[in-house]
Amino acid sequence: MGRKKIGYWLKEGKAKRIEVSKIRDILARKYDCDLVSMDGDWDSLPRVDAVFHKMSDLIFDARQGKKTAVDKLEKFVKYFKTHVGLPVFDPLPNIETLLDRVLMMEAIQKCSNTCSVDTKFYSCGYHLVESEDVISITQSLTAKEFQFPLICKSRIAQGALGHDMSIIFSEEGLNQVKSSNVIVPFIDHDAVLYKVFVCGDKFHVVTRPSITLNKLLSSNSQINVYNFHSDTVSKVTQDSSRVQEDLCRASDLSPLNEMYMALIPQWVKIMRTVLNLSLFGFDLILESCSKKPVIIDINYFPGYDGFENFHEILSDMLYQAAIS
Repeated sequence: MGRKKIGYWLKEGKAKRIEVSKIRDILARKYDCDLVSMDGDWDSLPRVDAVFHKMSDLIFDARQGKKTAVDKLEKFVKYFKTHVGLPVFDPLPNIETLLDRVLMMEAIQKCSNTCSVDTKFYSCGYHLVESEDVISITQSLTAKEFQFPLICKSRIAQGALGHDMSIIFSEEGLNQVKSSNVIVPFIDHDAVLYKVFVCGDKFHVVTRPSITLNKLLSSNSQINVYNFHSDTVSKVTQDSSRVQEDLCRASDLSPLNEMYMALIPQWVKIMRTVLNLSLFGFDLILESCSKKPVIIDINYFPGYDGFENFHEILSDMLYQAAIS
């Protein structure tokens, strides 16, 4: 039968962050299996038995017109079409949903609708800006019963632009909103975020610091807009960045309570089915007063920081797919 080969494509930085060398070592030691980079000479690339990747980065670069990315993406599409039945984590069409915040928010709502009443999580809702006229935006937000403060994001959920966000505190702040931005309500959640990392049928929940407005408003009650980069908010450890100083406070970062932990497996199963993805993460908050669970974001192939045994779990999933 010969040694199985697992192919992968990751940007260099991503490969270092997830320590792809550990996956290579586990596959070799546990399964006598090779890990093969798919970022080389396509003419001589051996056939692989399964693939994992983060081509969302490649898709984004290709859409920005970068020729190298366009050429690579075309080769991947051709390769996958040629090798019908090859297990791919995850199929390229499936990850498209998470690259567009409108499609993502619709998917969250679809997942929510699939839940039973007793096990339901919620979507925060959204508004897609189609006109930069402030009166028109205000009317649309009023119709959806959105109240200030609001969060404004790019529709594109990838690249540096995808992390640029604004907190809008007043109608005057809507003057900086651009067409195709996505606006969602800010939900007070006691500055605590739960990141749920999913790898196949396994998952792990970590607690991270999140945004509170009290600290920011106490120092500037007349603020209309606050711009920030979301990557600088919910870190594993808080740093001294401006955003951390302005928006985050020392919070009770205790684990998610047992009632909601008991529901996570059902939510993961529903999301895997609706999204048809195996490698993703989602951000969960609990509304301060009602403790209503709200999923506010989904990411393809996140960092998996704090996910114990992640490398072995991923390796097991890849090998089982390769021999199936």
